Amino acid sequence: MITAPSQIGAVCVAAPPRPVMDGLSFRRLGGQVRDMLFGLVLSLFATVIVYAEEMPQGWVPEVLVLPSDAEVQMDRAIGSSIRMFSFSTATDVEELFGDWSAALESEGYSIRPQRAELEETAIEFSGRNILNAKIATEVASGGDRVVITFDATLQ
Repeated sequence: MITAPSQIGAVCVAAPPRPVMDGLSFRRLGGQVRDMLFGLVLSLFATVIVYAEEMPQGWVPEVLVLPSDAEVQMDRAIGSSIRMFSFSTATDVEELFGDWSAALESEGYSIRPQRAELEETAIEFSGRNILNAKIATEVASGGDRVVITFDATLQ
């Protein structure tokens, strides 16, 4: 017999069964998630490394191609706008700087002429988010390799 009016017409519906997960199952799931995240991080690092072999500094104009034997010596960012890096190479500097000057001019960068009395080979340029930049090396370098330095102030 029904004694309470609230029970009239009430339907009992059982909740769907939920799987019971013990600590081991959670650990297994956590391990799979951890492995997936680790794989993702490794693939991102690999992408950055591949890009770095092409041009280690994103601010350097893409038209400038480093010599195949370039060994990066220094890479620095000072504040939010000053960038510097240097590398050594055995490539003929006069030819390399000539190619770079022509490439920069063809891409619309403004090249400033160098004074003849300077004892260095240099390219000074600006344009495309670069307020001013200089690529330089000393004419008289010792040994087979020469160090080329890039420095720039970005906009």
